Amino acid sequence: MKTSFIQAKSILNKSNIGGYTLNPYTGCSHGCVYCYNQHFIKIIKPKEKWGQFLEIKINAPELLEKEIAGKYKNKKDRVFFSTITDPYNPFEKQHQLTRRCLEVLSKHKWSVDILTKSDLILRDLDIFKQFNKKISIGFTITTINPYFALFLEPDASMPEKRIEALKILKKTGIKTYVFIGPILPYFTNLKEIFEILQNNADYLLLDTFNTKKENWQGLEKILKRHYPSLIKEYQEKLCLNRSEYEQELKEKINILSQTYKIPVKILF
Repeated sequence: MKTSFIQAKSILNKSNIGGYTLNPYTGCSHGCVYCYNQHFIKIIKPKEKWGQFLEIKINAPELLEKEIAGKYKNKKDRVFFSTITDPYNPFEKQHQLTRRCLEVLSKHKWSVDILTKSDLILRDLDIFKQFNKKISIGFTITTINPYFALFLEPDASMPEKRIEALKILKKTGIKTYVFIGPILPYFTNLKEIFEILQNNADYLLLDTFNTKKENWQGLEKILKRHYPSLIKEYQEKLCLNRSEYEQELKEKINILSQTYKIPVKILF
């Protein structure tokens, strides 16, 4: 893993869907083969290889404090961690940039939304409690099969650890959600996931696979190695018959939502 320390010029960025995004790091060591960020990273960091580099914004907490007191002083809004990294990637254990940024936001009483694939998040339970309901925490679950997870998302926490962390956070009264995405035919067992998440998540977000060039290339490489027979199925469902596939998927999701009494938001 290639790591470097940088001095960020800004840390809060306006989001197209509202509020702000905050990325204490650029890049991610989890190396998820389907990650949508591969396409974006290829544009902004064309010389870097996905999953093999991480820029550590060493001044992130101090810069955040400065921006909140300065240009965003009267523009308080919700902050989302993160869009181009996992805020709890393994290097967060040492550098604690996410934790220190959360301390700043808690002090100023800003609202926060976090999405991760790591049970390291439990380390910061003491800070979460300081937000007084102004926080929601989500976990990405693409598969609950540990074997699938090993080659789809090699350096993320195992799915069972994420689910256990979700349960712990839910029991403390923190608003929790799960992002089931991307939904990958054969690997994503929606019924099993809904069953496990019943009573453990306040709501679910679901998204099918965006087949942009880098996203598909990463997954295709793994399919060729482990499940070459699935490539034709993916091409038929996600390219040739996508509308039909998505409609059937929406119907299935709505039935599962009603059966397990979990609110859903379908993002496709």
